[in-house]
Amino acid sequence: MERVRRILALLGEGHSLPAIAARLRQRPAPPERPQGVWNVYLEAALEAIGDFSNERLEALYNEASSLYPVDLVTERLIEPLLVELGTRWRERETGIAEEHFFSAWLRNRLGARFHHALGQCDGPRIVCAGVPGSRHEVGLLLFALSAMARGYRVVYLGPDLPLDQLPLVVDRCAARAVVLGGRDPIDQPLRAALAALAAGMPVPVMLGGPCSDAPLAEFEAAGGIRLGARIPVALRLLRARVRAEAVRRRGR
Repeated sequence: MERVRRILALLGEGHSLPAIAARLRQRPAPPERPQGVWNVYLEAALEAIGDFSNERLEALYNEASSLYPVDLVTERLIEPLLVELGTRWRERETGIAEEHFFSAWLRNRLGARFHHALGQCDGPRIVCAGVPGSRHEVGLLLFALSAMARGYRVVYLGPDLPLDQLPLVVDRCAARAVVLGGRDPIDQPLRAALAALAAGMPVPVMLGGPCSDAPLAEFEAAGGIRLGARIPVALRLLRARVRAEAVRRRGR
């Protein structure tokens, strides 16, 4: 399935079939593991996950979160854990259960932290939602939590949201931007729908996650902004566009 997703993504980028075949023959470089204290945290977390220990996993996360900013914990611990679990599940007898265990724990933990942070934000309001058909929301939650750490007031709508709901939501909550997220490649009907949304919205419409790593010409021509899968980069782009929108409104 992962191979099929990669082929579809490369086709969407305009690569020829011979070029795609050549790329598929190349072995991707393994992701770089964290170093120093973060590698210690990673190994301890993997051991806790392998033992299905909520208590040890919770203690590790609490310790890291008390010592380091949320963005650093996300980049150096949570994201490497997701990568590690996603690549090793075939090699382990309980690999699928371990991945499910960690995903469930992470959704609950991030949700609790998200609600705790809600009352501490007083910046621009943004709407965060998963594109239609999306099922995975961990990446979207991580982005929303990092945005809240920067003061954004987040209206979080979860995965698989019909796009026709967004204009009403933006109008009622006076949001300054819409951030959509997704993991799987965007098919042509959804590309057209995203382009129509971007063209018709009074605020910037942004698309993040792995689905936005490849160019989306129709969406971008309509004014949509691709954020990519890296949260720090996405946050910088969000900040720039929200500021530009504020300047534009003041100039009316």
